[in-house]
Amino acid sequence: MSEDTLADEVNDPVATLTQIQVKDEYTPAEYGTNAQPNTLQFRSIFAVRPHLITPLEQLVRPTIQVVTLPRNKTASTTTAFDDFQLLDLFVMPFPDVKRTGFRWGLGTYWVFPTSTSDLTGNGAWQLGPAWGFSWQVERLKVAALFQQSTSFAYTSSRSRSVAQQQIQPILNYDLGRGWYLTSSNANWKVNLRHKSSTKIPLSAGIGKIWKFGDGYSLNTAIQAEWMIYRQFAPQTEQFTLNFQASLLLPQLNF
Repeated sequence: MSEDTLADEVNDPVATLTQIQVKDEYTPAEYGTNAQPNTLQFRSIFAVRPHLITPLEQLVRPTIQVVTLPRNKTASTTTAFDDFQLLDLFVMPFPDVKRTGFRWGLGTYWVFPTSTSDLTGNGAWQLGPAWGFSWQVERLKVAALFQQSTSFAYTSSRSRSVAQQQIQPILNYDLGRGWYLTSSNANWKVNLRHKSSTKIPLSAGIGKIWKFGDGYSLNTAIQAEWMIYRQFAPQTEQFTLNFQASLLLPQLNF
């Protein structure tokens, strides 16, 4: 793949592009506390070719996070592992993406209660549907990823019931020579329980694809994120900086 093709697909939630990602999300300003939270995220995206049992292209995306969260309204923090997440999408073969520029997928979203602190996870097994799409219009890509999770089992009596919808809107504009403008890190979270929180941030940033050979490339990006709407969320991010590096392996399919 060329640098520009990789720039189009690196943030596409339904692109069959194998990646290994490391991202750091640093929050210098947070509502309701003097602390400065941080999230270190390790994520892989495995592109699985069609097989006899699964005749569709498949994307398997496990995510592990180490989070630093405020204990209270002071600057005191705690660091722990967050819950393990797994997204499994099947990419639909119709319509023809080469002819229409449109691609979509359906699958499942899992959350496993692996958190090592009461402040990070919910102590609940969660499962729900997921779907995503992308639409390429010349240099502009419009995409989104939808993930819904509902708790169905709990690790203790203190575990919290969860019913949450996550929406990740994505805009990507190819500048040429591997450079691109993007808005892809904002993750809207709408909790569906009565008087539970809603958080809607917006993000914007720039990235660059560094191609070293046909088999592998490096993606680097920086984005800023602002919380533009919050309800029933007195303690949440106000401004966040996202730093990301991804190893891209376009020829690797499982």
